[in-house]
Amino acid sequence: MYLDHLGNVTIAIGNKVDPVGDALNLAALGAQLLRNDTGDPASDAEIKDEWNRVKSGAGLPQLHLDQSGIDNLVANKLNDTESALVPIFSGFSTWPADAQMGLLGMGWAMGPNRLRPPNFPKFHVAVDARNWFGAAKECNMTGADLVKRNAVHRGLFRNAAISEEPPASDPGILFLPIPGSRPQLQLGSTDVPPADDVRVLQGMFNPSRLNLLTPGSFTRGEFDAATGTAVRVFQGGESGFPVTGVVADLTWAALGEGVPLA
Repeated sequence: MYLDHLGNVTIAIGNKVDPVGDALNLAALGAQLLRNDTGDPASDAEIKDEWNRVKSGAGLPQLHLDQSGIDNLVANKLNDTESALVPIFSGFSTWPADAQMGLLGMGWAMGPNRLRPPNFPKFHVAVDARNWFGAAKECNMTGADLVKRNAVHRGLFRNAAISEEPPASDPGILFLPIPGSRPQLQLGSTDVPPADDVRVLQGMFNPSRLNLLTPGSFTRGEFDAATGTAVRVFQGGESGFPVTGVVADLTWAALGEGVPLA
């Protein structure tokens, strides 16, 4: 267990176990807490002591989850989140995989009940119409600590918006970008074959995708002034973004994977 940045007792991959009853219920989710010294299952009294120690910041944790416990906990929470979201969002199972992942990410972060109407009214209108670009604009969770999560969710919905053609529209095909798979780009960056990152970036500013500058405005493969302007306009429209004109992890995430345009 550890304290997250909000002071909540948390375990595994961002699973809040606060209040203490949530920690005591871990075993029911296939995530049995184990003693560090012996590897034996922890008793309820030991779990309570551990929880109180972590909550107060006193001493090092003495209990842990093994990998199978972490896997079980994540899988169960994800299944519970999806089960709660499906009745709220009709047709969820037919959505492009990235749109499904974006919604699941929101439900994971906030709890699915926060996504029930009348909350996020414009988001509901957008997803009901399968307007994924609209969903990308309206999926923002409030809080300075959620800027990075919001960026990833926006990128996922943007992926969905340009993946409605087969096979990308298959709910089983995910275009979620691999972290760190794109380099930092800025004014003066150029593509050196076989790298094509600047061209990929410029392709994302196609009017049908982001309604910014036309591809013809750019010197293809060169991060020129027009590309920098497009980047700053995009960053200025994203909640919580610094407007730098530099494309790093946060901007790549919000743009999405860049599924090739026809």
